[in-house]
Formats: sequence, structure tokens, C-alpha cells
Amino acid sequence: MKKKATLFLALALLLTAVCGGAGAEQMDPSDLAGSGAGWNGAYDPASEEDGDTYVAGAVYDDYGNVVYAGATPIPLDPIDMPSPTPKPELAFSFGPVEAANLGISFEAPQGWLVDTSSPDAIVLMDPQAHDGVNAQLTVRITNVSADYKLADVQTEVRNILKDIGQYNYSSWSPTNLAKRTLLKKDGYYADYDGTYYDGTKVWGRVMVALLDNNRIITVHLSAPSGFGFKTVITHFRDTLKSL
Repeated sequence: MKKKATLFLALALLLTAVCGGAGAEQMDPSDLAGSGAGWNGAYDPASEEDGDTYVAGAVYDDYGNVVYAGATPIPLDPIDMPSPTPKPELAFSFGPVEAANLGISFEAPQGWLVDTSSPDAIVLMDPQAHDGVNAQLTVRITNVSADYKLADVQTEVRNILKDIGQYNYSSWSPTNLAKRTLLKKDGYYADYDGTYYDGTKVWGRVMVALLDNNRIITVHLSAPSGFGFKTVITHFRDTLKSL
């Protein structure tokens, strides 16, 4: 037993000499306080972080990239939406139309179907549908009371617009009324834009004028939007005459 104890003691003395010899570097306790050569006080732990900076109010994607910053979204990579394809402008050839039941004549697109079955109206319809819609021109002359005034014409136009727009449309937008003459008599008109529930867009114009002998003339063109049908109503008005 004495030999084993002596051997362990010798080994312990040898290890102490190797680890604690004169050549070993000693750590200055001040280094642990952050002021020595091993840990100077100028070290900034943030220097180990990446360069990203948090932006107040920003929204980030799954990878940490800023999608937009601030209260108002500003897309950093906007995608341009394709513009809708413009509708082709139709070319119309006009021909004379006589409505003996109304005592008027005018020019309308050739080939349009004509219906004079009503004693106080004439209806013309384009047999060719565009966007699934057939353009239709209706002209009506009706009697009114002797005290009917020009202000009543405005009411008439508004009522017609209301009747047209209250059914079948997911959106409906009429314009303000404006003065317009028909047969050289004062009246009012308004346009409208509408969208059917299936997404089809239409355009139309309503005109009413106060004629002599307590009568009013009412004109309504309804048509698919974007094909240049305004030319039809303009040419109608320019060629409208009394028989």
C-alpha cells in the first residue's frame, strides 16, 4: 500500500509542475471586468448581428423581407394588371326610316329590324348581338296634359332612368341631366352605364322633349358598351324630321 501511495503522490507533483510552471500565461483578473487586453471595453455585441434593421409599421414575408413600410402599403414589386382589350368601333351604314304612325322620319342603321305594331312607338333592333346584347332604339310620342311644363320633362327622364336601372343590374350609374333639343323643341337627356349580373356592360341614352299640341317625344337607345353605338343616336337626332 505504501508503494501505491508513493506512486500517486509522485504523479500529482509532476502534473502540478507541468501546469503551473514558470512558462504558463496567467490571466489578469481585470480582463474579466472588461478592461484588460483580453476583453476591452470597446466591444459591441451588436457587431455580431446581421445588418438588418427593424422598420416600425413594416410588414415582413416568411423570409424576413419587408413587404411594405409605413401606414400606407407601398408594393416593392408591383405586378402590372393587363389592360382590357378595347372593343372595336362598328361602322354603320344608315338608311331612311319613316314612322307614319308618329309623323316623323329619320335615318337608322341599315339591316336593323323595325317594329311599328304599337300606335305610339317605333322600335328598331340590331339583329347582330355584341357581347350577347342586341342594341335597340325606341322612339315614342305620347300625349300629355295641357299644364305639362319643361320641368316635367326632367322628371320624366329621371323616372325612365329609375325604371331601367332597378332591375337586372349589379351596378348602375346614370349621368346628370343636360339640355337637348329634338325636332327643334327643348328637352333633356341623360346617359347611363350598367353592368348585368353576368358581368355584361351596357350603355344607353334617354332623351325627352316637349312638342307642340301637348305631346312629348321620348327616345331610348340601349346598347352593348364600347362599340360606338353613340354614333347611332347622334345620327338619329341629326336626321329627325316631321312628316
